[in-house]
Amino acid sequence: MVCASCSRRRLLHAASAMSLAAWLGPTQAQQRRPQTQALLVGVATALHDSGFALHIRRAMARDTGLAVDTIPGPSERMLAWLEQGEIDVAITHAPQAEEALLKQGLVHDRRFVASNRFVLAGPMQPQAAPAQGRKALPSRDPLGLAGSTDVAAALARLAEAGAQGQALFVAPAERTGARAKERQLWQAAGLEPQGPWYQQAVGGMGETLAQANERGAYVLVERGVWLASRQRERLGVVIDGDVRLIDLYHAMRSFRVNHPAGKLFLDWLTGPIGRRAVASAPGGYQAVRPGR
Repeated sequence: MVCASCSRRRLLHAASAMSLAAWLGPTQAQQRRPQTQALLVGVATALHDSGFALHIRRAMARDTGLAVDTIPGPSERMLAWLEQGEIDVAITHAPQAEEALLKQGLVHDRRFVASNRFVLAGPMQPQAAPAQGRKALPSRDPLGLAGSTDVAAALARLAEAGAQGQALFVAPAERTGARAKERQLWQAAGLEPQGPWYQQAVGGMGETLAQANERGAYVLVERGVWLASRQRERLGVVIDGDVRLIDLYHAMRSFRVNHPAGKLFLDWLTGPIGRRAVASAPGGYQAVRPGR
């Protein structure tokens, strides 16, 4: 006879390489899981694509001996899985969605884990060939956005150029933390983007960046993913440093499942050893809140 909980875990693990939504089955309240089963941690795709999740998983196993399986997916989907008891812990960067579930009592033990920031990247055009004996000039962006730290003004200029057929923007996929951040930034610019120049991405953060690179488009991307990606040779960072681009990650536990290692994982991750692991992870993540 096959254990129902074990079968579900095998399906979820397979989903990490495929479409997670296709594997999501009916929600059922679950009992306390034995510690012999790996802790299931849903992570935002940015944490997977940057290498952060793998780094943390290895550090956790080395320091505690506990097995952790990480499952990447859009933040809002990971939160839904957490609320439904399909995973034990989620690490996401969708503060509003996280706080909504917390207020409803559907998740608990929410803790700050790491901060990073988004950057606005876009196509870079090489300058004219330098005269003999002179240094090559740096590439420049066609809209002249580079050097500014005002992301709202940059988006306004981008929308204007897009409407004139002079620029493309690849929007993050739905239900991701990047999508939620992007909406906030367009609101700050006082705009509702629409038209052929505003194109929807398919897939996670790394895939979104690759699609923007292929199309020569502008894109909002998490800095850790930007640093890790090898599919950005046509792009460059044009806007960085605006405080509105700060990205916060929180971890929280499910009420529907009670894996013995769930609290231990959060205690380790937010304690001194875990904070050092966060600070040494690829992607430039910080283990303290900005401004502290």
